[in-house]
Amino acid sequence: MKKRVLTARRAGLIGCSVCHLLSPAPSAGATARPARCPRCGAALTSPKPDSIARTWALVVAAAIFYIPANLLPMTTVTSLGRVQSDTIMSGVIYFVQSGSWPIALVIFIASIFVPLLKLFILAYLLISVQHRSHFRPKDRTRLYLITEVWGAGPCWTSSW
Repeated sequence: MKKRVLTARRAGLIGCSVCHLLSPAPSAGATARPARCPRCGAALTSPKPDSIARTWALVVAAAIFYIPANLLPMTTVTSLGRVQSDTIMSGVIYFVQSGSWPIALVIFIASIFVPLLKLFILAYLLISVQHRSHFRPKDRTRLYLITEVWGAGPCWTSSW
């Protein structure tokens, strides 16, 4: 027999999307004003329905758009009748060849490595949630929070 896990939702708690404090969920007949986090004052909202499916749709869309974003020219410069188009990677290669390693590294990490890493991490987290994995939950939470700090990634579903 499978052991039933107590979740925040089953315990009647809701997590703050800003400071991550668990607070009692507002009752269904509560006032029209949204409940506020007692620690930071942010509005407390329940998870949206189909949030996993929505997040999968956004991750797949991001993966699809990642390809042309890195293959198509980012800039096209016309100078003295000569046209030159550059992709992000060709810009990185240019800076490496010109000896500007720090600039090349920043562009590579910010424009190529981090977005790709975020896509892999989000896919891993989504798969683990769908399979109701109990493997290292603290590490997966830490991974989620690190990914959230890197950018607007997982916040997508909270605004829908």
